[in-house]
Amino acid sequence: MSAATAGLRDAAAILGALSAASAAELHAHALKLGFLPSFLHLCSSFLKSYAASGRLAFARQLFDETPRRDIPLWNTLLSACARSHQPHHALLAASAMVGAGSRPNSLSVTSLLSACAQLRGLARGRELHGYAVRSIPVLDLRVLNSLISMYGRCGRLAEANTVFNGMADTKSVVSWTCMINACCENGRPAEALEVFSQMRLAVAKVDEVTLLAVISACAKLDCTTSELPNWVEQYACENGFLENNVRVANALIHMHGKMGRLTRSCEIFDSMSVRTVVSWTAMIQALAMHGHGAAALVRFSQMLRQGFWPDEVIFLTMINACCHSALVSEGRQLFKSMVEEYRITPWMEHYGSMVDLLCRSGMLDEAFRFVLAMPVKPDPVIWRVLTGACRDHGNISLARKVVDHVIDMDPDHRGNYVLASNLYAAGENWGRVVDVRVEMGVRKETSRCSTALSYIEANGEEDAESFSSTQLQ
Repeated sequence: MSAATAGLRDAAAILGALSAASAAELHAHALKLGFLPSFLHLCSSFLKSYAASGRLAFARQLFDETPRRDIPLWNTLLSACARSHQPHHALLAASAMVGAGSRPNSLSVTSLLSACAQLRGLARGRELHGYAVRSIPVLDLRVLNSLISMYGRCGRLAEANTVFNGMADTKSVVSWTCMINACCENGRPAEALEVFSQMRLAVAKVDEVTLLAVISACAKLDCTTSELPNWVEQYACENGFLENNVRVANALIHMHGKMGRLTRSCEIFDSMSVRTVVSWTAMIQALAMHGHGAAALVRFSQMLRQGFWPDEVIFLTMINACCHSALVSEGRQLFKSMVEEYRITPWMEHYGSMVDLLCRSGMLDEAFRFVLAMPVKPDPVIWRVLTGACRDHGNISLARKVVDHVIDMDPDHRGNYVLASNLYAAGENWGRVVDVRVEMGVRKETSRCSTALSYIEANGEEDAESFSSTQLQ
């Protein structure tokens, strides 16, 4: 190997530590010196550097300007697209790769399975699984772990479990974690904890990612009578996670909050030497979900004093906290501050929480004016919340105005007609009750010929047949 080539390999090795600006400067020098696009390992390093800094367009441009592309360079592009949350681009690049005569290897399949998982692309994922079985002599751990994650994200827990069980004694910590996450993502926290129990018998070390998955499972499941949450926290403490790992501490705050252990959530939060906005959000959510709105406001004020910039999530949490504690003026001020001071565009959830806050406090006219003044079209849920509040507070005249908006927005939703019917019945307006019931029946008849879709699963495959309801008659 020549000294120049060795020097270029050293340059490629340190590229990952450079900033985006430094990498671009070095890229320019490499072009002037004529090293690009001849040295593919250097091209690959620049591509990785650009992708890591979020400059995927530059990475793709560099790739397109490289006339001779080997499989490692293709794999770098596939990985860059998948890691940059551009799964469609990864799949398109894979098609181009095959078209150029390069056969995907195990690294290619790993990146593409990640792309399929992001897209919930079960069909493509199964195609890749079949290709891997046919074309790769031995499926390595990375491919198998990616298969578990892909099937889990696509809602195919049984298939994820089949891959997992087929690994026998070759499972790594990552394999166990993928299976735990697959259970959690499919609403099976109890099964996730059962997998973790098996893992503790088979693997001595539990890493951060596994710990986060287990804490998430505990938070989703009622583990208040179990010793597992205490064991998880003890393990985190004994292995330095609680002291040095903000993500684990945040997850424990959330877990204890879900279980009603607010004192412990506060103790963990107060012991943290480093906090993020997520830390504050977890602490405030724990207080808010148990009706401690005033305490949540105190924590929010502390967060602002310490220089943290609130985001959409924490404002939504705070408005919900005010909603459940009947803190109307505080909720109004928070919404105003979010829009005017922090220039945050409200989500529909923010508007819905404000309507709920006003309705719970009986301020129905203000809630109605608030909805009419919204700069975006209110969704039917907001109108239904307002209608229900009018009914509960006996404000029939306002409810009649609101229910007309509800039906106009979503005329095919049967629940709207039931709501209107009950509303008129509460006011003993039996003529309108009959009118609404008739209208609901007409809507039901006219929608009977709409197209339906039937899914039939046979031998693990899904087939869909569309038909109109008139075909059933």
